This record gives sequence, C-alpha cells and structure tokens, in this order.
Amino acid sequence: MTLATAFAETTRRSVTDAELRSRTLSLYRKYIRHAPDFVNMYTLHVPTSVVRAKIRHQFERQRYIEDLGVKNIAYMKGQMEFQETINFWKQKAHIMVYFKDTEDFGYPHDDGFVTKFLRGKD
Repeated sequence: MTLATAFAETTRRSVTDAELRSRTLSLYRKYIRHAPDFVNMYTLHVPTSVVRAKIRHQFERQRYIEDLGVKNIAYMKGQMEFQETINFWKQKAHIMVYFKDTEDFGYPHDDGFVTKFLRGKD
C-alpha cells in the first residue's frame, strides 16, 4: 500500500537546463522502475516492455522543447501524472488511452457492429 504523499513533490521551477535535466532523468527512472507495478495494479494486458517503450516515447516527445518555462510545465505535468498513476487515482481506461495505437494483447478480435461503430468504420 502506498501513502498518497509518498511520491508527492513540491512544485518548484528549475532555473537552469542542467537542473531540469537532472530532475527529468530522475522522473524517467521512477517511471521505468514502476512500470511492472503499473501493469499489475491496473491489470493491463500489455507486456511491461511495451509499457516501458511507451514511457520512453512520451519522454522523447518532449525532448526538443527549447523554452525553459515550457520544459518546467512539461516536467510538472509528468510528475503529477506519475503521482496519479502510482497512487491508483486513475482508472484502467485512463491508462489504456496511451496504448490505443498498439496491438491488442490477448483480446479476441470482435468485428461486430459496436466495435466498428466505436472505431468509426462502416
């Protein structure tokens, strides 16, 4: 059982790129370390390796931001996202949004009316 404040972090701005880089790498390591926990907590039908790859992809999307203020905001959002995920404040649907473009792992393929409707196909 995790305390709600165990992963809380005081909101603060990084003044230099080096400081923010250090904090971001630390956050990245926390995400990677807890990937198996995410799979178990949310009973995801996705291998841990795919979860780690998706985490890496999400961090890489932010890699080329130039403005330090925008980088700080992206870091704070990432930290809040981590705390909400690890404290089980999300539902499985919130987590599975990240995997909507990956293949279905272990689910039977149902091409019925409802499935086609939800996918926006005829």
